[in-house]
Amino acid sequence: MSRENFETFRRLVLTDPALQEKLRAVSDRETFRILTIQIGTELGFDFNAEEVESALKDGQRAWIERWIQQ
Repeated sequence: MSRENFETFRRLVLTDPALQEKLRAVSDRETFRILTIQIGTELGFDFNAEEVESALKDGQRAWIERWIQQ
């Protein structure tokens, strides 16, 4: 269930420039995870650091794969 909550939160962030700016302002991974969970909780979402880290790794993997295939 929390993975679904995270995906719903992620889609919300993609449509909200203010949330994107808050998250984009963070430069280190740990602070990003903490801020993501904090914002998600404030908006009523329930997910944990493992979901955030998994999404970060998935995004990083997709980015690398895209560059390798060129």
